Amino acid sequence: MERKRLNWRLAGLAAAVAAVAVGGFALGRALLGSDGPADGAPGDGAPLPAPVPTETIDTSKPGWGLPYLDADKALPRYDQVVNGIAVGPSAKHESRWCAPGQAQWVDAREADGTPLALPGSFPAGGVPGEARAVRCGDTIVHTEVTIAFPASPTAAAKVASGKSWFDVQHGGVMTIYKDLATSPGFASQIASERWEAASVNGLPAALGRAVLRDEFGESAVVVWDERRNLQVVVRGVDVHVDDLLAVAAEALK
Repeated sequence: MERKRLNWRLAGLAAAVAAVAVGGFALGRALLGSDGPADGAPGDGAPLPAPVPTETIDTSKPGWGLPYLDADKALPRYDQVVNGIAVGPSAKHESRWCAPGQAQWVDAREADGTPLALPGSFPAGGVPGEARAVRCGDTIVHTEVTIAFPASPTAAAKVASGKSWFDVQHGGVMTIYKDLATSPGFASQIASERWEAASVNGLPAALGRAVLRDEFGESAVVVWDERRNLQVVVRGVDVHVDDLLAVAAEALK
């Protein structure tokens, strides 16, 4: 297998490169035929149930992923509490640190030395975009950064020749959010049945698994540290769930 789980290294890439990386990710999705239909158009194939782990998926066919995405769209989405954490279309965390109109965007470096400081390292190949924070009065209440993973220049050709999309550097995106909160919650369109209880660094977590094989489609992990009033969310698209969990563990240090 060519593609391994992402290894860690210090992030030394400039944020200005992020736009290029995101473009590479989008190009990889388009070339591999795994993106959703444009403008809400229905997929060409009938929705399919998720295959069992041992079932072969021919990812060389254009649009191979559309039936799985269509099937996922048909699944219910509702607010629920998983492991003490609210998730669902209208779920949200609660905070007492901001008065109306007080919040303002600031440089993420203002969070250095606080529990909301963003990680200083990212998985190999990750290109960080602009990191930013929200301050209310004298308190940083939110930080975030998006990490892009460009597709390999040879990925599309390898998939077209028969190599599995899951075994090449196919590209992906993840976003890290950290919040001060009095109770945890995260708004998400991940299908309700794909959420489950988990644990990260011994803390309660809600894990929303990807559409297919823990990697294809959207996934997320939400972790609640009640002692520090800290919520950490790592959200991914075409990133393996194991990598989201590893990033969440790093973000909680």
